[in-house]
Amino acid sequence: EGVDYTIGVPCDYCVALCYFEGESLVPVEMDDKLMDDVFPVAENIVMEEFGEELELQRTPQTLTLVGELEDDYDDDDEDEEEEEDDDDEEYDGEEDVEVLLTFEHRDTEFHLVRLLDPVLLVGKADAERPDIRVLLTPQESDKVMPLLEDTFLKYHEERDSMIP
Repeated sequence: EGVDYTIGVPCDYCVALCYFEGESLVPVEMDDKLMDDVFPVAENIVMEEFGEELELQRTPQTLTLVGELEDDYDDDDEDEEEEEDDDDEEYDGEEDVEVLLTFEHRDTEFHLVRLLDPVLLVGKADAERPDIRVLLTPQESDKVMPLLEDTFLKYHEERDSMIP
């Protein structure tokens, strides 16, 4: 189609708000009304727990945590082991996550999780300012992402076949 696409990754930690439905960890979608309800609660809890060290932001396409995460959290070891066990036993394995904190809101237990797999952001040149990139709409993304994935896989297959 003659469109140049740019692929990037957020510079901050990508996170998600999730809850369990049966044994599956379900992310709250960015455009869901539930996100409008639960995000301010999570934002306040992050502020209370981490002060100025971390800030939860509702950025386009993914939530992010701004700041530096420490390897060792201030929670006691027993809580950490429980969270890790929950990840191993109940999460369906579709995406690797690390539970950062858990809280209850309107009788539902929510988890703020760090996404361990990279989140790719795809943009294209702005029609009015070609030096600026704009993120794809969901409809554009549905159309373009499979093409980009195919191109990426073909490139790596060709490259791998050339390596002795």
